Amino acid sequence: MKAFETHDATDLFRIGVLFGAPCLILLSAAWFSLFARDLISGQILVLLLLLNVPITLVGVFIIFFVVRTGAVGVAHMVTAAGDIPPPPSYPQQDMLVGQGKYAEAADYFRDHLRIAPDDVHARLQLADLLERHLGDPGGAEQEYIAVRRLSRDPRLEVPVTNGLIDVYRKLGRPDRLKVELARLAERHRGNALGEGAARELRELKREEGG
Repeated sequence: MKAFETHDATDLFRIGVLFGAPCLILLSAAWFSLFARDLISGQILVLLLLLNVPITLVGVFIIFFVVRTGAVGVAHMVTAAGDIPPPPSYPQQDMLVGQGKYAEAADYFRDHLRIAPDDVHARLQLADLLERHLGDPGGAEQEYIAVRRLSRDPRLEVPVTNGLIDVYRKLGRPDRLKVELARLAERHRGNALGEGAARELRELKREEGG
């Protein structure tokens, strides 16, 4: 708490220096300008000069709270305020994969999914093992489709779609490959990922036409 208060005091001091002094000068110049043009009396000039300090203090505190609130909002946006948990880890499977025991790791994932069939992260890792290491793109396709059906997490959209694109290339399924490329190109239009998918889709259609 003490460290937090010290940090706030430091921020207030900086804002006071950067904003307070110029504000006092500008306000005073404005009041004297009005007085010089006979728009205000000497008494009002004195009153306004006395009000410079509270006006400046109010401005300093407003800036402080706006900056502080904005900083907290950005921090919450970046960290999701702790609401997004990290993906689960699978130590036993990771150890087996590290040892090159891919089939055994896949069996562990299957056993895990019998108990927790909604664990989409486990299904993603199983699909990757099946497609990349075990020569079973058909099995990988089933897992990717299951993830798409079970998950509402938008962060999984790209790995699932990319996984299915790789699977359909290996299976020689241009019909399904075009569907997934079109999905990726549409949902990521305007960035490198979407442009790459759109380019491959055009090339695939050109080859089929030729």
